[in-house]
Amino acid sequence: EAGADDYILKSSDFSIIKARIHALLRRKLLVEENRRIFDEIRQKELEAIQARAQREILDREIEIAREVQRRLFPQSLPQCATLEYAGRCRPAHRVGGDYYDFLGLPDGRFAIVIADISGKGIPAALLMASLQASVRGQAFLANQSVAGLVANVNGLIYNASPESHYATFFYARYDPATRQLTYTNGGHNPPMLLRGAQVIRLDKGGPPVGLFDFAEFEQDRIQLEPGDLLVLFTDGVSEAENPAAEAWGEAALLQTARRSAKKEPAEIIRAVLAAADAFSAGAPQHDDMTMVVACVR
Repeated sequence: EAGADDYILKSSDFSIIKARIHALLRRKLLVEENRRIFDEIRQKELEAIQARAQREILDREIEIAREVQRRLFPQSLPQCATLEYAGRCRPAHRVGGDYYDFLGLPDGRFAIVIADISGKGIPAALLMASLQASVRGQAFLANQSVAGLVANVNGLIYNASPESHYATFFYARYDPATRQLTYTNGGHNPPMLLRGAQVIRLDKGGPPVGLFDFAEFEQDRIQLEPGDLLVLFTDGVSEAENPAAEAWGEAALLQTARRSAKKEPAEIIRAVLAAADAFSAGAPQHDDMTMVVACVR
């Protein structure tokens, strides 16, 4: 009634007194331990709530970034009299680092772009947006060679991106009246021009853009013919891996494109990606898959 936790009766056995005191101390320790555990649980619950809130904010931001990036890809396809074409990008994650574009130029010519940004995630997506802006800003300048355009893009990307960030980059300008294609390849997987049994690799150019402050690029011109099939891709397609970490390879990509050569460009892309998926057999892929296919008419 006085508020004591325990009491003992008069005893001549000192061991009983010691035992009761030890029991009280143990109970005190248990109470303190229970309080500590309760406080830890409550703190972890608060941290979990905060972590969920931060994840939700990050998820919303990533979804916004994904939507913005989706709108950076062509929203409409300019008409080109002697060319049928299609493009598709399938990111490995919610935001990707691959880029492709189609541009109807003021002089009636037509531009095709494909690029693969170094790195992953948001940093790669930001560099992709910078690359898109740089390309579109340069493409509409009059009297500029393809090599000069890529050199200017290289300087812009080098100055706008952190060190060691770059992009493999392919830019081609097509004249629908003459069917001439002028291109520069900045370290990208050489696009394949399929002409009957012949395969022509478009590999003239220079280093990836953004890797060096000043870089020289070589351009090449090729006369296209009706029936030619132009296949552009990023290494996420050719290097798709199966569960044994084996790469699909450009030879398999080429074989699939040949089998589908009579189809429409969008159908050819679907066939190639489906073949890569079949080879992958459900293994997770860590690189974006991007393709552009153009048929000369």
